[in-house]
Amino acid sequence: MAYSCGDIGASGVGTVFYARSTAFPCGADGTSLCNYLEVAPNGWNGTLVDCQGGCGGSQNKTSDFGSAGPGAGPGYAWCSGPGQNALIPNASGTVIGTGYANTSAMLTMCDSTNAGELASGYNGGGMTDWSLPSEEELNALYYYTGRDAIGGFAATYYWSSSQGSASGAAKVSFDNGEWVVPGSGGAGTSSKTLGLGVRPVRAF
Repeated sequence: MAYSCGDIGASGVGTVFYARSTAFPCGADGTSLCNYLEVAPNGWNGTLVDCQGGCGGSQNKTSDFGSAGPGAGPGYAWCSGPGQNALIPNASGTVIGTGYANTSAMLTMCDSTNAGELASGYNGGGMTDWSLPSEEELNALYYYTGRDAIGGFAATYYWSSSQGSASGAAKVSFDNGEWVVPGSGGAGTSSKTLGLGVRPVRAF
């Protein structure tokens, strides 16, 4: 079946935000082939709360930072535990299709309360391959023109699954598209322990 951006994806709950006619490598080892990315709906993480500073879309609520909401709630660390200050093998992919492999690697060295575990634990539509998006996947989501219709994206930073250094990972602001990538020489901090937003995606 062919999908277009804006369609409900194969999970039956997510929205397709990236579609490519030529398949890209995906999956835990990069040997599967996918053509699409879909994103979990607003409210995927339980109770919706008000967005402090505003959310995209008609519904000014989100669950991406936990029940307390952005600004008041803690958000989620990228990693605490053994991988907090160590390079996690196979967790540094940046391109489309590497989010699932990155997330799978994160689970081996990060605590169960962290961003990767949260994203992979979502089972919308009965699917078990939801993940934290890679840099390019998260970038595609930020620039998707129908993002406001999905709703719930707070105007602050979200985690990608792309590790940038032993102690940092790449994040993007859903306010202005600013990227902070550790090791790139850019400004800002992206410590793995920061509490930021999470929105799962899946490739199919």
